[in-house]
Amino acid sequence: MTLLILSILALLVGPAIYASARGRDAMLSLLDGLIFVSVSGLVLLLILPESFETGGWAVLLFAVAGVFGPTFFEGLSRQLARRTHVLALILGLAGLALHATIDGTALSHDHLAAGSALPAAVVLHRLPVGLAIWWLLRPAFGFPAAAAALGLIAAATLVGFAAGPHLTAGLSGQGVAWFQALVAGMLLHVVFHQPHLRSSGCDCREVARSSGWYEGVGALLGVGLTAILLGEGISHHGGDVVTEGLRTFLVLARESAPALLIAYLMAGAIHSFLPVSSIRWLGRGSAMSQSVRGMAVGLPLPVCSCGVVPIYQSLIRRGVPPTAGISFLVATPELGIAAVLLSIPLLGGEMTLIRVGAAIVVAALVGRIVGAMCRPSAGNDAGSAPVIEPAAGKTFSDKVRSSLAVGLGDVVDRTAPWILLGLAVAAVAQPFLSAGWPARIPDILEVPLFALVGLPAYVCASGATPIVAVLLAGGVSPGAALAFLLTGPATNVTTFGVLAKLHGRRIAFTFSCAITGLSIALGYVVNWVFPFGGAGALDLSQDAEGSLFQTICLALLIGVFLSSVLRRGARRFVGELLFPGQRAIDLHPHYHN
Repeated sequence: MTLLILSILALLVGPAIYASARGRDAMLSLLDGLIFVSVSGLVLLLILPESFETGGWAVLLFAVAGVFGPTFFEGLSRQLARRTHVLALILGLAGLALHATIDGTALSHDHLAAGSALPAAVVLHRLPVGLAIWWLLRPAFGFPAAAAALGLIAAATLVGFAAGPHLTAGLSGQGVAWFQALVAGMLLHVVFHQPHLRSSGCDCREVARSSGWYEGVGALLGVGLTAILLGEGISHHGGDVVTEGLRTFLVLARESAPALLIAYLMAGAIHSFLPVSSIRWLGRGSAMSQSVRGMAVGLPLPVCSCGVVPIYQSLIRRGVPPTAGISFLVATPELGIAAVLLSIPLLGGEMTLIRVGAAIVVAALVGRIVGAMCRPSAGNDAGSAPVIEPAAGKTFSDKVRSSLAVGLGDVVDRTAPWILLGLAVAAVAQPFLSAGWPARIPDILEVPLFALVGLPAYVCASGATPIVAVLLAGGVSPGAALAFLLTGPATNVTTFGVLAKLHGRRIAFTFSCAITGLSIALGYVVNWVFPFGGAGALDLSQDAEGSLFQTICLALLIGVFLSSVLRRGARRFVGELLFPGQRAIDLHPHYHN
């Protein structure tokens, strides 16, 4: 009974914290970061794994529908957007109430209360729940609605406690798990998009600039709180799923850390020390020579698919020949220093060489084929601007400082979210692949299937690498893995749109067909010439803790990633996945009018 009372009282801590922060923009930014991370962790590491145990892989589909479904309806009209947002909020609260009922049944187990950390964890995770409910409802709907929502959570806990184990069977069906996943996704949607009323009379953009650091601090506090919840055994029902996923994530991260740190340092060095490559140099020679030059300039650059498009637009408008520009557009996101170095420990030396060679072939041929169909740009300043333009007149020490700032700052900011996403997707997919799913795909269809899966994907080369490592470990053929590595980073909806705008839809369609066709052809060739199916370098069954060097590198990499979160805030950090390059003010609902 004591734990039950504490779990209900913990809900009231949120309103108290909110009241102390109200009217203080910096503190509200801190709370925004805390809520954004802790509620996301609660959903992703507790509610969804708990639902997965009963609902299976369909849970992921319902969760995705919950996250992105409201976005579709909100885009139809302003009035519908308001109603959809409110409905998503109500269903999200319903999901929290359902979860609170399950918590109540856990608190009623005497043997757990006597010797388990679960009841204490239940009490602890009520802190972000109560704070999130008050944060979402109090500014927009007033005190009565927020208080009623907290009362609903408390009542659901009491019902679960009173019914005890008799209620557990009724809440463990597949349909309940799917519903819980759907509303959990809607809760994520609301937390990401929920506008919060700002202080009256403030300059919103100035507040956004000055409070980003506070939001970052709140995000780090949210990370710490999430880690404590996991350590206390908060994932009682989905513990096996979470434990296995975290183990795979840790193995991948540990193997990747040294390569990533070296790659970030090299990326910064390329930016600061690489000699200027002028546009006039790209335009020399025959069409094939121009394509090779564009490929050579683009391959080592640390620019993902989200960043290469505006560079390509600038190059074309400045008069770069289309053959060189198209080749640059394909080659730049295909590899990069980070992806190459990351491929060595995760994919193995042989697969890394195949990946590099295939990227060279695809970039050069697509540039030559598609570029020949494009009309040259009539730019007035052709030859006047460089592709890479380091600041002139800098001393060696200035270049070193600039190299570190770019490599461990800007490059990390643009790639860290994608790398974490790739590691997370790989960790989630690993048990699915280990169950033998790849063996069910006919050999003749495997390569084109993975090429088509990568075609609309919005994933950078580094982020795709851990996913492919898990695919290879799960039995996917190297040719199919290569096809995904080629189409995934080089093609997405944004690329098609820009090509259609600059050169016409026929060119955009030919571009996608050329990349897909070459990727499939190379995939079949690799499977024929190098029949080492599933021969990735990574052994996910290993239980070793890794070398001391890997551990140190992983600790340093975590520090670099956390510094990015601290500088940018959680919303802008995660927003890099959806709105690459956008400013914090565009991603921070707290400062929207």
